[in-house]
Amino acid sequence: MRARYLLAASAAHLRQRLIEDQEGLVGELVARAAQVYNTTVGTSEKETWRSSVRHVVNLLVETNLGNVMVILEMNNLSSDGRIDMVLVGSQPGTRDLSVVLVENKRWSWALMSHELGEVIHPGSPAGDLHPVKQVWSYGESMLQHMSHLHSARMHYVVNLHVAKRKDVAGILPPAAPLPSECDGSVHIFAGDERDKFATFLTGAISGDHAVEHLRDIDEARVRPNEDLMRAVDQAVRERPIFVLLDQQQLAVERVIRAVRRAGSASNKEIFIIKGGPGTGKSVLALELLGRLNRLGFAAKHASGSSAFAGALREHLSGTRKGAEKVFTYFNQHGWRTENDLDALVIDEGHRLRPTSSNHRTRAEDRTDVPQACELINAARVPVFLLDPYQVIRADEVGTVETIRQAADDCGVAPGNVHEIVLDSQFRHSRCPEYVDWVERLFGYHGGAPAPWTPRDEYDVFLAASPQEMEKYLRLRMAQDATARIVAGFWWPWAKATDRKGDLELDIRIGEWHRAWNAHKKYVRKRIPGPETWATDPAGFEQVGCIYTAQSFEWDYVGLIMGEDYVWRDGQWAAVKNKDHAMRGVHGERLHEVVRNTYRTLATRGARGAVLFSADEQTQLMLTNAGIPLLVDELDRLSSSAVGRDALAAPHVQFRLPKPTSGQLF
Repeated sequence: MRARYLLAASAAHLRQRLIEDQEGLVGELVARAAQVYNTTVGTSEKETWRSSVRHVVNLLVETNLGNVMVILEMNNLSSDGRIDMVLVGSQPGTRDLSVVLVENKRWSWALMSHELGEVIHPGSPAGDLHPVKQVWSYGESMLQHMSHLHSARMHYVVNLHVAKRKDVAGILPPAAPLPSECDGSVHIFAGDERDKFATFLTGAISGDHAVEHLRDIDEARVRPNEDLMRAVDQAVRERPIFVLLDQQQLAVERVIRAVRRAGSASNKEIFIIKGGPGTGKSVLALELLGRLNRLGFAAKHASGSSAFAGALREHLSGTRKGAEKVFTYFNQHGWRTENDLDALVIDEGHRLRPTSSNHRTRAEDRTDVPQACELINAARVPVFLLDPYQVIRADEVGTVETIRQAADDCGVAPGNVHEIVLDSQFRHSRCPEYVDWVERLFGYHGGAPAPWTPRDEYDVFLAASPQEMEKYLRLRMAQDATARIVAGFWWPWAKATDRKGDLELDIRIGEWHRAWNAHKKYVRKRIPGPETWATDPAGFEQVGCIYTAQSFEWDYVGLIMGEDYVWRDGQWAAVKNKDHAMRGVHGERLHEVVRNTYRTLATRGARGAVLFSADEQTQLMLTNAGIPLLVDELDRLSSSAVGRDALAAPHVQFRLPKPTSGQLF
């Protein structure tokens, strides 16, 4: 059985260990962390075990609760997050299970940043999630994955034992009201409130039958509960997107048959589903996720894009409570034991990294295990959906060959790795020839760019300036279309705002100056963050980059090409741009990644695209490629009734209803 925590013992036993052999206990926990979670423990966490755990177990023993079982560093059952302490016992006067989750914080002071909605404290001047939300989310995750806890009395505690109440008053009610669903269940105790903490404990838990309750928790089956599965299924079915075509439906059925087989066999099966832009990979991923949850299988979605996963969570968080938690990131599955899930749907598989470690990973937590191996290990049936031409960073390695090699390294027989190719179009169903033309234009298939043949079913235009592009897209938005302007990473990106709190206008082309999408949400300025830039109508006021635009679609897209991909002497040339991820990248790899970036951006429009290059020679080549000039279409739209109304009030920024999930893909 998989270990779910580092250590469990009675409060009395833990107190004795801390008195007699504190460093021996810490060493044992360090060794267990390496064994159970494959992680190295830092100095701060060791100090928490020495002081914070001691504070809680001392209170338990002093209040005659020494028989309460204490679990240290329990996994939250849905990610690699860990709960500092879980106290297990009975509700006083009964045999019923009582559980107290404790989040320890060794802060000497804390303030609430109401603009950011985050807590500022000595360890994080930039801000952290409020500990109440943290401990509450852990409890919700446990309830969703361990049905045994549904009859338990759940309590949540934030232990601020280092601080005095006056020094953390800014994060406490009434200064910082608790979320409505938490009222009455969550308690915050500062260091000068030991008596209150003790009184709470005696009323919340007893040591009666604690060992039995711990045994039941150890033996309980962990899987998404039926309510969560039903929520995911209903949320997915409620999205107004396309019916699957034959290809997509066949792929879903093949995966589901494999998941059924995996339940009664030990053989792992892997699916690699390939498709170009608009072939329905993400639609298929959601359909598969919904079907698997409907059938009662433990399945999650994983993505390499914070913007895409964030948008999915945002959409589903307003439909079915808890459904958004099945949307995870690639680097959140290294903690899982083999076949922990029935299925893992790995969307945007082309964005796989060599490992799950990055520049934010603590040195002690770094690993050289390939990320593809972690994902394969996590589920009986991993499903990778990818487009090899959408690799847009030098450190992305998501190819069929990489996944096959990882499968071989994991001992999966070659015959159990299945490839499926999607070529039917969803996004460009009006004009599937457009994607082929873009690939010819950007030099994927050799030879000169093919001229564009205008078609009634899909609009392609060449703008003479960014101003002309923006005017056209605003007129389209006035006709209830959705649109965004995107650009290559030729221009720098200053994350800071100016003195007025407005975004810096980094993209400057002649007299046209615009800001990149923001790196975080600015509520007072109505500026969306990267997770919602693609779906919030206010996102049109900023220019999107590849990281916020990939995986999304709108009716119309305007693409501004920088001087990092230019036409010279009859061929394309790539130049290093301002993307920090491109440091140290040269030659063919640089050309591949920059070209993939522009291909991806150019194919975000379902009904049309407008192109413009800031480089004169490239703009001339595009003109010679037969792309109709935008000016004539702009005149036509401007003279229409809707266009005249819009132009009569040019200061008005069109605000459309929030796009549906159909525009996420």
